[in-house]
Amino acid sequence: MYTRFVQLGTFSPILKFGSTKGKYYKREPWKWGVKTYEIVKTYLKLRHRLIPYLYTEAYLYAKEGHLFIKPIYYDYPEFYDDVLYKREYYLGSEFFIAPIVSKKDHVMNRVIHRMYIPKGTWYDFVTGKKFPGDKKYVAFFKDNEYPVFVKEGSILVLGDNENLNDTTPPKNIEIQIFPGCSSSYNLYEDDGLSDLYKKGFYLKTNIDYNYMPNNYTVIVRAIEGKSGIVPEKRNYKFNFRNTKKSDQVSVYFNSSQIAFTSYVEKDSFVVEVKDVPSIGQLTINCKGKDIEISSLRIINDDIKSIISDLQIETELKELIDDIMFCDLPINKKRIEIRKLARKGLEKKFVTLFLKLLEYLNIV
Repeated sequence: MYTRFVQLGTFSPILKFGSTKGKYYKREPWKWGVKTYEIVKTYLKLRHRLIPYLYTEAYLYAKEGHLFIKPIYYDYPEFYDDVLYKREYYLGSEFFIAPIVSKKDHVMNRVIHRMYIPKGTWYDFVTGKKFPGDKKYVAFFKDNEYPVFVKEGSILVLGDNENLNDTTPPKNIEIQIFPGCSSSYNLYEDDGLSDLYKKGFYLKTNIDYNYMPNNYTVIVRAIEGKSGIVPEKRNYKFNFRNTKKSDQVSVYFNSSQIAFTSYVEKDSFVVEVKDVPSIGQLTINCKGKDIEISSLRIINDDIKSIISDLQIETELKELIDDIMFCDLPINKKRIEIRKLARKGLEKKFVTLFLKLLEYLNIV
């Protein structure tokens, strides 16, 4: 519950460790076991990196009335009383969250989670798996996983201040961009402390993404405010999610070509540029054939992952796999799963796979 609380708080307007009473309530992550501590540390670091995005979205709420957090039933009124989906919400303009509120199945060591993904195309924020929208899904989440999604074309600005406690506009910025469509995002920054923003001491930076499957361009340029608010020069990491290595990359600042480094990081293509002036126009163009990675989410992969993690003999795993993914009708699959008890499969695992057959059948 503590881990899920932190994960939910990471993707909420306010994250606060607090309790009015209870001397045995452990607020500090380091008071928990190693596993909980490592998971919580990862999410708290992510929360800190999200400050540029969260601050911008808070500004848009205060200045223009764009909702910082919006329940799904604002767009889909039919979910207002739906116990499965009514807690889902949008966080700012880019994120969609489907909170986990169910207990874990301790046999599979995962939460069985039902969720609805809104219209459009969405990506799992961590894995990059693609989810076609306007559909209901069943998914399985480990303790370190959480259902967080971003829509196609999303532009996410993350900060990387060297001092973990520094909340001022960062010198090091990572811009994560998801494929699928062209989009634009205006990053807002001020000193975070005073009312100097009322006198124009703030900076808006436009990030414009022009998307074509084999040719995409990103333009970063300050469009409003005054210099001196953010670091004079910045280091940018452009993380093109679900993208293979580009055949041709060019980087310009204003009209001059500048140096860069590029590499592949998991399923992302990364371009880094150093010491770029904050005022001016940075342009990155990437070209290549078939460079977008589809990464369509397939429930078979989820179930294979569950089978792989279970503490049962490898021979039994092979037999289970053969039954789960064969062409037999589901009633005959149930019979075959039950027969595995004669080969030593414990009753709790028989029950588990009978349950998983139901999910495999409805998705």
